[in-house]
Order: sequence, then C-alpha cells, then structure tokens
Amino acid sequence: MKYLKNYIIPFSGLKEGKHQFRFEAGERFFREFEESEIERGDVNIEVELEKRTTYLSLGFKLTGSVQLICDRCLDNYDQPFDNAYKLYVKFSEEPQVDDDEVMYLHPNDHQVEVGHLIYEFIVLSLPARHVHPDDENGKSACDPDMLDKLDEYDHPGDDDEPIDPRWNDLKKIIGN
Repeated sequence: MKYLKNYIIPFSGLKEGKHQFRFEAGERFFREFEESEIERGDVNIEVELEKRTTYLSLGFKLTGSVQLICDRCLDNYDQPFDNAYKLYVKFSEEPQVDDDEVMYLHPNDHQVEVGHLIYEFIVLSLPARHVHPDDENGKSACDPDMLDKLDEYDHPGDDDEPIDPRWNDLKKIIGN
C-alpha cells in the first residue's frame, strides 16, 4: 500500500479556485489491489480540484485501457475506456457515511487520498460482460480455436428429449 501514497492530493496550501493534477495507473498500481480482476493497464487520470471555503470538488477524467480476460474465449484483450466522474468532499467534525457523490473528511485533514477512488472509477468504467470487441468486419475477435472447441460442446440435437407436458400447457397459457 506504500505505492498508493503517490496518489495523494495535498489541498491545505492551495488557494481557492481550480487546480490540476495528473496521475498514471499501470501494472504497479493494479498490484496494490489483491482481489483485482485487472493486472495490467495504461490509464491516464486528470483530476481537477476546485477548492472552496466549505468543500472541495474533484473532477476525474480517466482515459486508457486495461487488460481483461475474455468471458467467452478466456484470452486476454485490451478494453479501452474514456469516462469522467465527479466527487464532492465535505468537512465534518462528526463521522459521516460517504456515498457515491460525497466524501467526508475531518476539518483537520490536509490531503485527500485518491488511489482507491481511481481504482473504483476504473472498475466502474468497465462493461459487465468482458468480451473481445468485434473486428472491422463485424466478426468476433475471440480465439478461433476456442470458439471451435465451444461449438463442439454445443449439441443442438439434445433438444430431441421429450418435453414435460406441463411445460407445453404453460406455453399455451402464455401464448408461445
């Protein structure tokens, strides 16, 4: 977790107004998260911090790609993304529960750690289903050998088994 110390924004000495920060997330960054499905990537992060007297506004712009395992063929592929997120930081003496858009810090805090936030935003940028994007011809870019192997185990003739008559009655009711 020492590496995540590189992802800290000190705000106490900054004047009110907008300030820019840049970070990069690569293989070393993703190793900090043990349960991560991401091992490699190249992500550029631009953070715009707007300091006000009573709160901070953090705008995150994430651009890059990460290497994922395809759910269909189990081969590695690069998943590109380009997303933006907004987070507000408020100050409170009393412990508060953070939510999706607001994070609370104690008034004596002088920096905000953004490493975990960046990781969460990267994960939120990924699709739920990880599959190779189609090539320029509209065909799957998955490993053809693996697709052939999957087709071997897809037996369309297995549908010849007798269907329970109760299912037929239900299909009639539904109108199928």
